[in-house]
Amino acid sequence: MKFITALFLIVAFSLFTFTSDLLSLLTGDYIGLTFRPNPDFSDLLLYNDINLDSKFYVVTKIGHAFYFFIFTIIMTFMYRMRTAIWWGAALTVSSEILQLYFMRSGRIVDMMYDFSGVIAGIIFLSVISGPSKQKQFVEGNRRKM
Repeated sequence: MKFITALFLIVAFSLFTFTSDLLSLLTGDYIGLTFRPNPDFSDLLLYNDINLDSKFYVVTKIGHAFYFFIFTIIMTFMYRMRTAIWWGAALTVSSEILQLYFMRSGRIVDMMYDFSGVIAGIIFLSVISGPSKQKQFVEGNRRKM
């Protein structure tokens, strides 16, 4: 069951990651994949498209962080905190690199937005759980679910 839940989270995230036009996906107009076999990896370094005045940009980036916040909390309860952090980091980096292959803008800046959600999830769990629970989150629940 843990594997199926984790797989569902990754597949749901992949739908948003690999669609060629996120705005069309969100409005229900178009869901499509456009594969680019030779992406330009220097696009990861671009930062001139940051537009904090754009409501769509800000909402999208908050959505990035919120997904990873929820992902980290769920993964921490299913596995352990270290595993959740590793999965969050792996998904953060791989999703931005893979976006380059699907006509999307993969950016290191977006990796930071994504990983901020991972960090926020860890901080949230640390704050709401007392010191007695923190050891369980870090080391994990050794019982089988």
